[in-house]
Amino acid sequence: MFRVAKWFLTHVSGPILKWYLKKDRNFHYNGIDLLVKQGVFHPGFFFSTKFLLHTINKEPVAGLKFLELGAGSGLISFYFSRKGANVLATDINSKAIEGLEFNQKNLKSNVQILQSDLFKQIPKQTFDIIVVNPPFYPKNPQNQEEMAWFCGADFQYFYNFFSQIGEYIHADSKVFMSLSIDCNIPKIQEIGTEYNFKFSLLEKKRILGELNYIYQIFKS
Repeated sequence: MFRVAKWFLTHVSGPILKWYLKKDRNFHYNGIDLLVKQGVFHPGFFFSTKFLLHTINKEPVAGLKFLELGAGSGLISFYFSRKGANVLATDINSKAIEGLEFNQKNLKSNVQILQSDLFKQIPKQTFDIIVVNPPFYPKNPQNQEEMAWFCGADFQYFYNFFSQIGEYIHADSKVFMSLSIDCNIPKIQEIGTEYNFKFSLLEKKRILGELNYIYQIFKS
């Protein structure tokens, strides 16, 4: 049954969804109204965003410094800002930044927004919570939109992530990452290990035939 669902998503609903997302779309979640710009990861159709949100929702965040890398539409950032976190939302995609700024004004939110390639443009500081729903398919992205999906043929995204994150966490920081059965989890964990990080599986869930995982990442 899961194979049938996967085939349907790839060959039938996939092309329809690609056509649908060629325009800016609106998305509503739990009192949060968002504009999702064309080409930006849509939390209503790609379920890893909501799965990540639900998994970390039990975390106390009020007053904490919260960083979302690759924020996309900003659902996680705006949600946890409403719970009292001091949120910085970043993305490399200029269209995502445009949408984040629109949503920030529309929601009258105090979420800070910064265009950044991972940590490159983020001023040196430490965060209490960092969340990331990373690109994980091993292919070189050809444009900003593809950077939401492809991590580089040699997993460059993860080498950059693990080589940089140590400067942005303290001893009690919590780092959460969403991954999928479709990605090379052993390779990603191997890269993390090279930089003295270890993975702890918090939750897994099958969504439309695809197993999704939420990991907490610790400094060894």
